[in-house]
Amino acid sequence: MIPLNEFRPVCRLEIPQQERLIPKFPVIDAHNHLTRTKDSAKVVEDMERFHIKHIIDLDGFWDERMDFQIRNYVERYPGKFSIFGRVDVSNIDAPDFERQARNRVIECVERGAAGLKFSKSLGVKLTDKNGSYLTPDDPRLQVIWATAAEYRLPVTIHIADPPSFFDCVIDHTHERYEELAAHPHWSYGKRPCPRFLELMEAQENLLQQNPDTTFIVAHVGSYAENLKEVSRMLDAYPNMNVDTAERISELGRQPYTARDFILKYQDRIVYGTDLLPKPANISGNYRFFETKDEFFPYNSFDEHNQGRWNIYGVYLPDGVLKKIYYKNALRLIPRLQGLVHYDD
Repeated sequence: MIPLNEFRPVCRLEIPQQERLIPKFPVIDAHNHLTRTKDSAKVVEDMERFHIKHIIDLDGFWDERMDFQIRNYVERYPGKFSIFGRVDVSNIDAPDFERQARNRVIECVERGAAGLKFSKSLGVKLTDKNGSYLTPDDPRLQVIWATAAEYRLPVTIHIADPPSFFDCVIDHTHERYEELAAHPHWSYGKRPCPRFLELMEAQENLLQQNPDTTFIVAHVGSYAENLKEVSRMLDAYPNMNVDTAERISELGRQPYTARDFILKYQDRIVYGTDLLPKPANISGNYRFFETKDEFFPYNSFDEHNQGRWNIYGVYLPDGVLKKIYYKNALRLIPRLQGLVHYDD
């Protein structure tokens, strides 16, 4: 018997298996977390290697971390990086929370932030003084979304993890067993936090209640496993956009559905990776968007194995590729205009 975590089958199909490390057009990575490294010079070196023209760092926290990120990336390499600020909502019970939150958003604007970022903590981790979980549609947070709209700051928000992370039973039938076995703290099945569909309801409420705020709902609108449902929300809420960060694995295993989805919503999808650039994850992204390649790995088993399957390319037309790679980001994130330049 071979342990599952040692099983590495070699594909015997006689089909192209190419590594694609240079995209057809330079990209803006609109979803990354640069607090994962302090080596900004190495990041810039890899950006040049993989033709990444600009990275948006979503780690503009409200403490000294934002100061460091601005110094180490934004100021050190002008035009290469921009930052999305974060707002501390853990003090939501404070009597002057509304004033503090609005002032923080304005501070982000004054410090040059290109947008705001909210993590999944808002939904599955943070609670108020009564022990109630804070969800994105909490009326006490309304001041943040309104101020973002006032200052034309887009909001990238991670609302829910994959629905399989909320399963109560993780056994031999679970398609992401290996991932959750390696990261058991990612499982919400036995936690008292809101369930996946409750978070989706909160997401809809947020979009509906704030039509003037531009939202980029991370990870293909929280529901890459159900593009029909994401399509319904995109049709219903013109202020909703999505990024592709860390969901190439899901899109690539449903290539016909994914291609139709991308072509239909080509103006509302932005490219993002959620990962520091490395050959294993970069190649899978570019091959997915650009080629007709079949049955290839989306990532390395050793880096982030999201499921034991391979993916297929969706061979997007050049015009659509340009939109996803950089044009949509330039349009949805106004502060990038004049900062990032393309010949066309």
